[in-house]
Amino acid sequence: MLNDFLQPISNEFLAEYYFTNKYASEYIHLFQQHQTLDKYAVAIVGVQDYRGYLSNKGTESAPNEVRKQLYQYASFTNGMRLLDLGNIRAGETYVDTLVALVETMHELFKQNIITIIIGGDAALASAQFKAHEIFENPITVTQVASKVVWEDSDVDIHKTYLKDFFLSDFLKQYNLVAYQSYFMQEKQLSFLSSREYNVLRVGKIREHIFEAEPFLREAAMVTYNINAIRHSDAPGQPDASPNGMFGDEACAVARYAGMCDQLMSIGFYDYNPKLDISQITAKQVAQMIWYFMEGVSLRRNDYPITDENDFNQYIVQIDDTENDFIFLKSKKSDRWWMKIMYDKLDLQKHKLIPCTYRDYLTALNNEIPERWMREWIRVS
Repeated sequence: MLNDFLQPISNEFLAEYYFTNKYASEYIHLFQQHQTLDKYAVAIVGVQDYRGYLSNKGTESAPNEVRKQLYQYASFTNGMRLLDLGNIRAGETYVDTLVALVETMHELFKQNIITIIIGGDAALASAQFKAHEIFENPITVTQVASKVVWEDSDVDIHKTYLKDFFLSDFLKQYNLVAYQSYFMQEKQLSFLSSREYNVLRVGKIREHIFEAEPFLREAAMVTYNINAIRHSDAPGQPDASPNGMFGDEACAVARYAGMCDQLMSIGFYDYNPKLDISQITAKQVAQMIWYFMEGVSLRRNDYPITDENDFNQYIVQIDDTENDFIFLKSKKSDRWWMKIMYDKLDLQKHKLIPCTYRDYLTALNNEIPERWMREWIRVS
């Protein structure tokens, strides 16, 4: 099945960029026809198509530009190995490309292989979502981007694909991470708020990078748009801005994504080599992939929570409130959750939501954590 859609990396390219690093073959393995995949936890695939975002022609060259850098880096931590599947070439139509990506990911998911996608344009995220949707399980999607776009368009799918997310019966939760307020219309934020979706401004990440981690912890898929990173750290993008995440912050967010026990795919989109300067953006994306791999190696399988004996419990009482504020800290990963108790149909229920140590400190300071209050409103 995979051979129907994938084009191997050319021998000339490998000779110049892969075999020049004598260690690369130890931790990045090249996909061979008819080989078995059971030895791999993570695979990477490039998509050589820009037609979802016509004014950003050039993104089809992104996969190999990123490989030039990734092949030169040191081995991944903890003995992680990456299977490089090669590229999905542009189909006769853009829909053909999307179908090829869906079928490729579906085959990988059936073998429990995490998929890294190098776009290509951000509209490829529609295929990424469809590959998850096939299994008909509710999923959480986290989008890392400076803004969201959903408009009517018969040409640019990157303006319309988010509507498919929001209309899907299988979208459990949507999180927007690293948005910049001056790019977001009030009606967009109101819509996200009305659906009880979570949003996190880039300024909050700047204050404390750990604030991003809970927004990624429950995600099954992550879409990572290069426009979340400021121009000086990632100039190869059509919507460049002087502000945004710093390069090291972008790598940290990618690492958090890798640590998510349920995450099965991440796509890096809209990098355009034609707009790049000294391959800075190619290096940035390659380093984000490297940190994502490190995150995967650090997974501790403590989510979803099945046995609270694997956690230390802390109960905090806040003045003028009737609720006990219950926090759980994983003995495996040191990550934190809040346990929210509520009544429904005369039965007491609870919900566990990801949080940070700072939320616990806030409660100790006799203040209700914002994250707790937001979730309490949802369930009550």
